[in-house]
Amino acid sequence: MAMFYFQLFDHEGVRPTEMAYEFDSTEAAIKEARTALSEMAADGLPSTEYNMLCVEVFDAQRNPIREIRLVLEEIDTSRAVS
Repeated sequence: MAMFYFQLFDHEGVRPTEMAYEFDSTEAAIKEARTALSEMAADGLPSTEYNMLCVEVFDAQRNPIREIRLVLEEIDTSRAVS
């Protein structure tokens, strides 16, 4: 089992990477990060100030491995061109 750290960025800002999690592989850690991102989205979409949710995955030495983002894009279509 290897140790990984997650850093979360949501509508409340960035949370520190203080808790380590054990996974069998890097792929398992990334899969869990994707699940965490979907749970963050279920708790509420990002505000227009930040417009994204993000989970960053770091290895045991806190080297970055993967950044997974969900970007909310809002497009004003009320100004239709004739």
